Amino acid sequence: MPLFKRRADNNKSQIPPVEGSSTDQGTLVDPRDRYQRHNGVGDAYTRAGNRGIAQLEQDRTELMGNNIPGAGARTQSRGRFMDGPDIDEEDDEEAIKQKTRVLKQESVASTQRSLRLAREAVETGNATMGRLERQTEQLAKVEHHLDVTKNHMKRADDKTEELRKLNRSIFVPAVTIDRSAEHAERELKTQQRFEQRRTERQQSRKNSDLEQFSGTGTSSRFRTEGSRKKFQFDATASDDEVEDALDSNLDEILSIASQMKRLGTNMNAELDRQNGMLSQMEDSAGKLEGRIKLSTVQLDRAGR
Repeated sequence: MPLFKRRADNNKSQIPPVEGSSTDQGTLVDPRDRYQRHNGVGDAYTRAGNRGIAQLEQDRTELMGNNIPGAGARTQSRGRFMDGPDIDEEDDEEAIKQKTRVLKQESVASTQRSLRLAREAVETGNATMGRLERQTEQLAKVEHHLDVTKNHMKRADDKTEELRKLNRSIFVPAVTIDRSAEHAERELKTQQRFEQRRTERQQSRKNSDLEQFSGTGTSSRFRTEGSRKKFQFDATASDDEVEDALDSNLDEILSIASQMKRLGTNMNAELDRQNGMLSQMEDSAGKLEGRIKLSTVQLDRAGR
């Protein structure tokens, strides 16, 4: 026999219903546990997990502002909840440094090519200047020979005059004057003038050479070494070496440009000197030709 007697109306519930609740099928009961939330029933991530992994990733992406490591898309902005530095900023800074290094290396290579071409231009200019100087010496010798020929022509005129006097009548006394000392003195002056002009040309060339090699200024490395530090993006030892090489090449290019300018000025002066010598030789040759013709006529008359 049972200890407790069961009532006959067991179909009815003995527990009174909770106020405000309903057991109708048309009304949904809130599954959130109002007092025990640690069970995860109402947790947002757990609720998203119920909808699937894709929905969970979407919620996380919206929360972190697309700054999830390994998410694929790179961004330069920070997330709404990220206070630290962006990882991509370091990558961009390193890329800028690498690009700067490449540009500096290209600049050094470009200055080296320019320096090589400038050296070749200076060598060509020096060779041309040497040829002009030798040509000037040849013209000076021609001018000297014209002066010597003029002296010989003067001596020939005196001999012709002496011969004309000797061929006169025997009743007319022939008085001749010895002009050997005068001719010797004139020839000596001609030789001295030639030597003096050659010495002046040599001294002028030495002065030009000294000016050409004394125009090198102070290296910009020592002028700007202190000030360039604040403009360097990556002030390392290797970057300093690149900057030093670049400054050295630019300084040498500047020095070579100054040398080329002086070479051009010296060439111009040498050509002007040669033009003056040619004009003077043309005048001297014309006068000498007239005197030779006159002396020839006088010899013909003296021989008759």
